[in-house]
Amino acid sequence: MMNLNDAYVNGGSPLDHNKAKRAKKQAQVTLRDSYASAEDAMNELRERKMMRGAQYREMKMADYRDRYALTFDESTSMNFADAEYRRAIKEGKMKGEFAGEGMSFPIASPEDVRRAWSSVGRSDQPTKKLQQNIIRIAKKYNWTNGLPKSVHDRMKKGGSGLPE
Repeated sequence: MMNLNDAYVNGGSPLDHNKAKRAKKQAQVTLRDSYASAEDAMNELRERKMMRGAQYREMKMADYRDRYALTFDESTSMNFADAEYRRAIKEGKMKGEFAGEGMSFPIASPEDVRRAWSSVGRSDQPTKKLQQNIIRIAKKYNWTNGLPKSVHDRMKKGGSGLPE
């Protein structure tokens, strides 16, 4: 006869497994008082999650400051929403260009080169023209490390870098 305890990865019964999960959850909350209700524990976990979100947003702004070489005042005053991002490139506040028509495919970093190259096929604009523009912008601003390896290989062989 088969022992049901052998079917579990860590052994034990489902009750033991659930008891261990509850203990792990309880250990995540440092109790301020000697007793905390379930609602207080969940509020504490929620507060910690909100703090992690705020820390992540601050880290993201620091990344933008580093990547786009902006001062702290410039990065806090500049909203990095898509429209603002495109406007900053168009007005010359950030170096970069647009690979597509009508301010589409904004490129202002090697990461944008990578994103633009990977999304060329989803556009209704001519693929070959977009790829030529992306390569041209990447070369102009020395952001060729954002291009795929296959494009680099074709360019090393003396070609344009475009797929055949």
